[in-house]
Amino acid sequence: MLNHNRKIYQDKNTLLFSAQNRAFSYADALFETIRIVTRIKNDKINYSIPLWKYHFKRLSKGMEAFGYDILESDFLKNEILKTACSTIPINEHKNIDFKARLTVFRSEGGLYTPTSSISEFVIVLKEIPKLKFLDKSINSLENLQKSYVFFDDLPLFSSFFSSFKKTDALPYVLAGKYKKEQNADEVFILNNQNRIAEAGAANVFILDRKKSDIEKKKLRFITPLASEGGVMGTMRNFLLDSQDNQLDNYISLEEKTITKEELNQSEIIFTTNAVQSIQIIKITTQRQFEVMRNWINEINRVFVRPR
Repeated sequence: MLNHNRKIYQDKNTLLFSAQNRAFSYADALFETIRIVTRIKNDKINYSIPLWKYHFKRLSKGMEAFGYDILESDFLKNEILKTACSTIPINEHKNIDFKARLTVFRSEGGLYTPTSSISEFVIVLKEIPKLKFLDKSINSLENLQKSYVFFDDLPLFSSFFSSFKKTDALPYVLAGKYKKEQNADEVFILNNQNRIAEAGAANVFILDRKKSDIEKKKLRFITPLASEGGVMGTMRNFLLDSQDNQLDNYISLEEKTITKEELNQSEIIFTTNAVQSIQIIKITTQRQFEVMRNWINEINRVFVRPR
């Protein structure tokens, strides 16, 4: 299912563009990857986008920075939801959400120098499973541990544009290729200072052991600053903004530089993005997992019962 400039196509493989498309020719485009939550009540489907204000905030800043005519928040949100409403019958929605990729790009015209600032868009939908709560019956931490590698062949550089999701994504493509070749579960991309910028398709948090007290169930995590060159994810920003509302304040988050050594030595590593929410990469003790499980389940309620 896809939506190109308000026109719905049932076949997501429909050909839409000429070879002069600026997203294809010059990577003159931005995108957002979005979870759409479905709920069925009284045989009626309700769709919602829990992190929409974070998606649009980043996207609108990107459109302004790229010199596009800015598409309005309500317009884009309604087009995404309209696309979801054009999908499968109600009885098939029970155990699925959707992942939407919204790409905004400049209209055709010009070579490197564009002749237009008109914005076009494409929305592509894919079915995904609903987020699950972490089960209390998990008593083996081995199943939660994931392998990871570091990628530094094409380091990230910090700039005014680095925090946006751009279709000029070669470092992430090559990092994903390297992860696959190494048979790893995750890859962490380094910046030009040889520090952690982000994961392959997510932001990263690690435990700051010096400022944590597991006996009091107080865990403090750090995540790379925007100046480290990574994309500033919507889930990352939601978590940073939501700290005051977290249960008992037993989880706190801070922006700080992270080295490879600090990540390797950390007792807890997790990643975040808007589609998968929070994914544990490493955790050391059952006590730590109990604290993390409660917190992750509380966060995931946003994607199960949107406010």
